[in-house]
Amino acid sequence: MIFDVVVDARPDSPTMGHWTSFRLDDEYLRALYIPRGCLHGFQALTDAADTCYRIDAAHDPAEDVTVRYDDPDLDIPWPLPVSVISAKDEDGRSWRDLEHLLRRAHAAGEQATPALAEA
Repeated sequence: MIFDVVVDARPDSPTMGHWTSFRLDDEYLRALYIPRGCLHGFQALTDAADTCYRIDAAHDPAEDVTVRYDDPDLDIPWPLPVSVISAKDEDGRSWRDLEHLLRRAHAAGEQATPALAEA
């Protein structure tokens, strides 16, 4: 079973900065569509948990954006204590900083990733 979180990071969206969560398991076999421009994180709630991703473009690590799992502005209530954190997730930005950079890039008519890479 997985606790899955999606955060809207689209500057032109009225729900930017809002998040929603889902419990995914092998009983109901639901799939989750995450729109482009949204952030995604998850926590395994059982010892065995499988995930499978399908994406609409080749993965480019330069486009990865990470927000801290414990960001106080998002205040996501993870169901279990967070015990394993990747180095990438440890180095995540605050939501406040990311939101500012995304809005600035959007206002300038730029793609977000070059602005984030240089910030």
